Amino acid sequence: MGAGDVAESGRGVVGERGVVAAGHAAEAEAGVQMLAAGGNAVDALVAAAFTAFVVEPASCGVGGYGRLALFHAESRRFVTIDHYVRAPRLARPDMFEVDPGGAMMYYGWPRVVGRRNEWGHLAPAVPGAVAGLCAAQERYGRLSLAQALEPAIAAAEDGVPVTWNLVLAISDRLEEIRALPHAADFLLRDGAPLQAPGLEGGGDRLDFSELAGTLRRIARQGAAGFYTGSVAEAIEREVTENGGILSAADLAGYRPVIVDERPAAYRGHAYVTARDPLGYEALNILERFDLDRYGPDGVEFRHLVAEAFGHAFADNMAHYGDPDFARSPVEGLASAAFAAERAGQIRLDRAAPRPVAPGDPWPHEPEATTGPDPVGLSSGGVSGTSQVAAADREGNVAALITSLSNAFGSLVLVPGTGIFLNDAMQNFDPRPERANGIGPGKMPIFAAPALVAARGDEAVLAAGGSGGYRIMSGVLHTVLHVLDFGLELQAAVDAPRIHCQGDETFVDARIPASARARLAELGHDVVVQRDVPGTQYFGRVSAVGREPRSGVLRAAAGPLWQSAVAAL
Repeated sequence: MGAGDVAESGRGVVGERGVVAAGHAAEAEAGVQMLAAGGNAVDALVAAAFTAFVVEPASCGVGGYGRLALFHAESRRFVTIDHYVRAPRLARPDMFEVDPGGAMMYYGWPRVVGRRNEWGHLAPAVPGAVAGLCAAQERYGRLSLAQALEPAIAAAEDGVPVTWNLVLAISDRLEEIRALPHAADFLLRDGAPLQAPGLEGGGDRLDFSELAGTLRRIARQGAAGFYTGSVAEAIEREVTENGGILSAADLAGYRPVIVDERPAAYRGHAYVTARDPLGYEALNILERFDLDRYGPDGVEFRHLVAEAFGHAFADNMAHYGDPDFARSPVEGLASAAFAAERAGQIRLDRAAPRPVAPGDPWPHEPEATTGPDPVGLSSGGVSGTSQVAAADREGNVAALITSLSNAFGSLVLVPGTGIFLNDAMQNFDPRPERANGIGPGKMPIFAAPALVAARGDEAVLAAGGSGGYRIMSGVLHTVLHVLDFGLELQAAVDAPRIHCQGDETFVDARIPASARARLAELGHDVVVQRDVPGTQYFGRVSAVGREPRSGVLRAAAGPLWQSAVAAL
């Protein structure tokens, strides 16, 4: 493909100056626009992400959050910009009443009465998206923030055509939207979802002129344009007048966490997951097995991946809590020694009993003490979120996961701003005694890797995903297919996957029936699923790769109906 070409279907592209992979063609185009203007991978990623806030409004937004991993070529450092949510200052461990008759959420804890942590004015946590991306641009970008926001502002001023993906997202939350007047006025017409175009054209557009104004304010003032002044005041007014607790003081006090993340090792490569503990444990477990001998289509490979994922989920959901607020064995969970112990309990001839019982990482934690009680497990599910990956010819590679949680987040639309607020309070366990319980200022667990890998001093790979906990399936399968089996990047993204959170094993329908039957014989509770438009059973992935010797850059993305790549 030529310079600046975009492949909307997600088919891989090759570039010399830079590549971008994302969830929408407009995002990929925005990233390449920055590269063409002399920007680097960070400029491209930031521009693509802000554009995503406009063109993928059900998946992400300025009222959301994310995590960003970067290999910075000049300093040869792995940098993570953690801009996940924090609980508001008035949050309490018992602020939600657990629904005694409700089903478990796929996060691994019970639902609450009225699902008040999933929609409405108590659901938003303090958003970090704007702070994180502004920090990335200021520290590691080459262009101005105002320049990086130009594509997003233009998209917002034009308005966003309603797609079938948006219609599905609206329809899925129709009753909740009808209960919130501002969201209903924006997303419905006469009480029904907006219309996508038909055979003869037509279709509705989302009027994002108010969001354009918010983006222009951020372009002028940086993060302060969101976290202080009229935008912050409007957020507080809308939330608190309707029984919520998110305040302008919460917004003013938010800061992203920027760290030089200590890399782990896998197959001779150094990598970071943007502080995702599950990704570290799963790869640490799989490092103990010679996957190459089984091949990417081997039943043994699929069995071992399911076991590694299931054990990692069981352990992290049992023990992980914000280490700044709770006693949690974060280092123990990510340690090679604990993974070796867990790998030793995995058998090739049968699956572990379901649900997988959590291990004990506390002996592997520095100054280990007795940990909290384990929590229950839950089956996998699907959520919103989007992702961007970018690379440039200087050797910078970056991956971003950015989200609102559910489609359109809490469904709280702040008048005059165009902002939908997240519903990330559901990411906390509502049971006060749990390590991941609610507390003022706490971050909940973030179980999704934005992964960047290098060999020696040269970056080779970056990948991010969307689809709730299925992000781990998508990102880690991509990494395994590249590093263990040597697949070309697009083939690695396209390859069939499985997913396990410690109980059922979800298997891509493209995997042969004979392999599925063998997994069942090994003791897996096999659930066959097929991704089609409107689902993300196995995650959506955006990835970039770099060949250190030649400098050739590649971008890949999938599934083909909801992704795009671009090269310069």
